[in-house]
Formats: sequence, C-alpha cells, structure tokens
Amino acid sequence: MQGASLSDDELWRAIAQNTNAMSALVRRQFELHAAMAGSTDIVRRARLMQSNAQTINKLERNYREYTAELRRRSSE
Repeated sequence: MQGASLSDDELWRAIAQNTNAMSALVRRQFELHAAMAGSTDIVRRARLMQSNAQTINKLERNYREYTAELRRRSSE
C-alpha cells in the first residue's frame, strides 16, 4: 500500500494497525522463545521466529513509509 495515495486519517489508522500488529508479534516472539527454550525442535523454532521477524520488518517498513508521508505533508 502506497502511503501517498492514502488520506491523513487512513495513514494514522494504518500506523495504529501496524503498531498493534508489531506489538503482538514482538510479544509472540518472546512467548515462542520462552515456550520453546527447552525444545529439541530447533529448526521449527528458528522457522517460526524467522517468519515473525520478516513480518515485523515489513510492518516497520510500512510504519516508516507512513510516518515519512505524514511528515512530508506537514512540511508543505
């Protein structure tokens, strides 16, 4: 989703949704780490954590794009 094509309200909603999703994924990462700390299935644990990390990175990129667009608009 391109931030430039969104209204200010849509950008703020997208930022809030991304923030909530990132928070949930970070909590999930901690829970996975704690739950699987003694697990012998290291491959499964690594895959789950990698998948979460990739999703978090995507949400972070979107967050940066949306906030940059809001800053750009406010400086005009």
